[in-house]
Amino acid sequence: MNNFNFFLDKFFYKSQKSFLFYLIVAIIYIILIVVLILLIVNKNSYIFLLFFIMLTFAFLLFGHEIGIILASIWIILSTIRIIFIREISGILTSIINLIVTAGVSFLLSVFIRETDTRKKNIDIRSDNIQYKKIEKKEEYDKIKSQIEGNKTRIKNYTLLNEVAQKLTVTLEKEEIYKIVSNYISPLLNNKKVNFEFLIWDEESGIYECLGKKYNTTDTSGTIKLYKKDPFDEWVEVNKQTLFIKNIDDDYRFKILSKQIKNFKSMVCIPLLTKQRIIGILKVYSDKVNFFDNDDARILNYLGDLCTTIVQNSLLYSKTKELAIKDGLTGLYMRRYFIEKLDEEIRRAKQLNTTFSFLMIDIDHFKECNDTFGHLFGDKVLRLLGEFLKENLRDVDIIGRYGGEEFAVILPNTNYNGATFVAERLRSNFEKLVIKVNENEGRKITLSIGGIEYKDSMKLMEIINCADKALYHSKETGRNKVTFWEDIQ
Repeated sequence: MNNFNFFLDKFFYKSQKSFLFYLIVAIIYIILIVVLILLIVNKNSYIFLLFFIMLTFAFLLFGHEIGIILASIWIILSTIRIIFIREISGILTSIINLIVTAGVSFLLSVFIRETDTRKKNIDIRSDNIQYKKIEKKEEYDKIKSQIEGNKTRIKNYTLLNEVAQKLTVTLEKEEIYKIVSNYISPLLNNKKVNFEFLIWDEESGIYECLGKKYNTTDTSGTIKLYKKDPFDEWVEVNKQTLFIKNIDDDYRFKILSKQIKNFKSMVCIPLLTKQRIIGILKVYSDKVNFFDNDDARILNYLGDLCTTIVQNSLLYSKTKELAIKDGLTGLYMRRYFIEKLDEEIRRAKQLNTTFSFLMIDIDHFKECNDTFGHLFGDKVLRLLGEFLKENLRDVDIIGRYGGEEFAVILPNTNYNGATFVAERLRSNFEKLVIKVNENEGRKITLSIGGIEYKDSMKLMEIINCADKALYHSKETGRNKVTFWEDIQ
């Protein structure tokens, strides 16, 4: 039976065709033609046996239709022969051959039909199996993809947990930046990206860009500053994440110049607290379609973590500031100011530079309080604090030394520069008219004493010399500038 199945697999007309198959078919065609000719001219019974063998091959090799056609031709030819046969035995033999041919053809036809049916059923089952195999393969690939995706998510959530743990133990902005910078790339499957961490500074009204320092040309040295760009403004207006896959195709920013569009793709996340933006996390790349939705989602989670930490950091900074700054003027209080003066002395010694120190006193301040009340006196103090901040550099250190006395440290400023600055402050403040009420205003003057730092000077020596110079200004008429170098 196995051999017969093997035969069917090799030669059955429904099986896959090959060169050998077509060669055998051609030979059988020739043999069948020869057999038919011999049968017509010869009455040998062996020829009939050979015909039945060939007929079987015809059904198997060519199929049901060809087998029936061949058997029909044979029956028609045999019937015609009977007409011309004279002997009774020959007629009986031919009739038997016709009956046998019809019977064999019928059996072969039934067999072939059943074989076709089984083959079709097998093909259908095979197709179903193949379809289910493909279906299962797709399900497997989908499950595998989900597993890989979940592995990535688990890894990212683990990293986010690490970030959260590290962020919760720090309140310093620079430390927050370092932690975020260490985890940005791992959170994005180790993609190489650029990022900026911006924190809004209410006092200056600009964003502070953590981790970046921009050099300026003035003597103030290196300071932190940041200028808003159209992408920050979009985030501020819409208060939602800005996701750009390709800046060249983004209709929202079509009109921007190429200098501003210095990247190709970006995720820009606002740090929102009560609909107020306290910072922005910007991650960008010079490649288009660099970020996918999963990247945007994980960066938003990171932004949520940073929002809480930055808010705590700002509260910490404000609390710290309250401890070192005067509540009325917003200037450093005496104790902290002296610490800054001591730092400036050490810096000047280390870098072999100089600085100048000013003491400022409001003329006739007690009379102002006695005449116009303490509210007006507080107003004068507050306005002088604002005036000093507006008319001095960012690197200059300003403090309320006590009562109506103010002090200023001018880094990298010699005697000549400090004299110019002090005189400018005195003359400009003298021009201000401070309103007592709606109908009355008052001009207030300043007396200023100063000194340029020398290598051998100690902290209290600097303060005492500047104080003596201030005292000289007040004793010699007030509303004037005196330096210790002028009177020693």
